[in-house]
Amino acid sequence: MINLRHMKFLGIIIFSLLLFSQSFADKKFDKDLKILSKFNSFINNKGESYATDVKFDKDKTIIVIYAHGQLTDRREKCTKKWNKVPPAIYQLDGITINNLTVRIYHLCYGIGRSWTEKERDYFWEVYDKNNQDPKSILNLKNKKGELLLNKNEIWRRTKAMKLKVDELVAKGFNNIVLSGISAGAWTSLVLKSDFPDLIDGVVGFAPARSGKYAKKKNPHKGWVNWRNYKMSLIKTDKLDKVLVYAHEKDAFENTKTLSFLSNSKTIKFIDLSDTKCKGKVMLGGYHGITLTKCFADEDPRSKEIAKYLEEIF
Repeated sequence: MINLRHMKFLGIIIFSLLLFSQSFADKKFDKDLKILSKFNSFINNKGESYATDVKFDKDKTIIVIYAHGQLTDRREKCTKKWNKVPPAIYQLDGITINNLTVRIYHLCYGIGRSWTEKERDYFWEVYDKNNQDPKSILNLKNKKGELLLNKNEIWRRTKAMKLKVDELVAKGFNNIVLSGISAGAWTSLVLKSDFPDLIDGVVGFAPARSGKYAKKKNPHKGWVNWRNYKMSLIKTDKLDKVLVYAHEKDAFENTKTLSFLSNSKTIKFIDLSDTKCKGKVMLGGYHGITLTKCFADEDPRSKEIAKYLEEIF
């Protein structure tokens, strides 16, 4: 009989085969990952980092991996205020959920793109020539036979997050929850839908992956098609045990544009449009409302995260 641990290792093996079947010898990825990994750490309930080599009772620990959003397609550090773990998440560190202790892990995963200017121009040139159909570029390769899509920062950051999940599972941590803001939330949802048995849950704050899409009155067809492709990567029929927060005034993705999530019966979707908390410019305005201390301390819906963990564990 295959138990949960075996299923999680199977998820690791399948993903590894997908990665390395493409002869993935990406020195820039490895370099970026090595640099950024120095900023990874566990976070206590005061928001302070501590060593990643602390010994926990792995069978009695829930690891919540928090991933920041994205400002650029270049390598991003997570020391900026808007990339740090928010109070609503770090305040969970050390609490007990059904005899399991919650630990918060800050993942610095902002790997930059690796394609050259010529490769990038070629990628979008083919896209435009084919009526901006995403199918036209999914298998597009450079002269070395490398898939250009795999050199895009979106795929590379997804890979970085998945590698961290695999690492923790290989170390014996079997209770894994992903969390994040914006692109970090979107990527978490993609991975959860791809590996539902490997990842136990997701706490997503304002999922977004297409710039200020919600703010555009008449978005360009190519933008819409590309967003639709990225939206298709979140397989809602495969999602279960997921918690998502959104706000109607979010300029990136709001409650309306995220209806493909709110309409799902398996996703717990919380609309924060009536919150008394104000968006802060340094945290992205209403896009980052869940990053504020006001949300953690004064909006009772922030407590839904702990209740959610109790439900899935």
